Amino acid sequence: MAINVLILTDYSAHAYNAARYALNLPGVPSNFFILHAGDSNKEGLEVCIEKLRKEATADGHKFHSILKNDNLIDATRKVVAEKDIDLIVMGASGRSSDQIKGIGTNTYNVLRKVKCPVLTVTENQEFKPWENLFFPIDYSVMLHGDMLEVFKKLPLLAASVFNVWEINKQNQNQLGVIRQELNTRLSPRAVNFNTIDQSTQLGGQFWKDAKSSANLVVLMARNLKISDELLLHPPIKGGAQASRPPILILHG
Repeated sequence: MAINVLILTDYSAHAYNAARYALNLPGVPSNFFILHAGDSNKEGLEVCIEKLRKEATADGHKFHSILKNDNLIDATRKVVAEKDIDLIVMGASGRSSDQIKGIGTNTYNVLRKVKCPVLTVTENQEFKPWENLFFPIDYSVMLHGDMLEVFKKLPLLAASVFNVWEINKQNQNQLGVIRQELNTRLSPRAVNFNTIDQSTQLGGQFWKDAKSSANLVVLMARNLKISDELLLHPPIKGGAQASRPPILILHG
């Protein structure tokens, strides 16, 4: 089934790289809405879409250009509602703010303020099949099954192995029930359960592990403490590749 993907662009190199990455995602021909907010630079948007149409992975996809003079958040919210968007994709450079390293102020504001799944793609990130996913979950925050529906809309997730990193496993009586719920919601994908020690694993250690073996990190926006600690942690240095895998933010 085709999905509606909203790509946010400011015509930068990292925004275009995120758009190229997004063309690999649906698994079926889908609708890509390319949004530029803040001015009426139509020529730049047309150039961006023409380049995307020439990408090898663009075959079968439909592209739609959208210009809005609103600020980025208002413009994005309007398009999400008007076009029934399933997923937002945008680049993450981290150059615009010392406080929001590794992701960037605009990207951080979108994933916090727009109630739609958001995929952030770091600079120089090349697409790799989502075979190994890291999914940290704080059990002190209620997990709603509806937020996991995005997994059913992206066919390429069918081959993924989910690695659930468990935080705050205080209620052992409910642990089996929660794990069963995750297995059911993510089925038929395999689910591995690991424990995060908050004193040592969050931040640096988590990203070291994720950088070495994860193709995607999934975070829950409503789990503010955990997601912020991971999102705002400075990128792990070393190597010529992107400093962290793409991050998918779920709302609900």
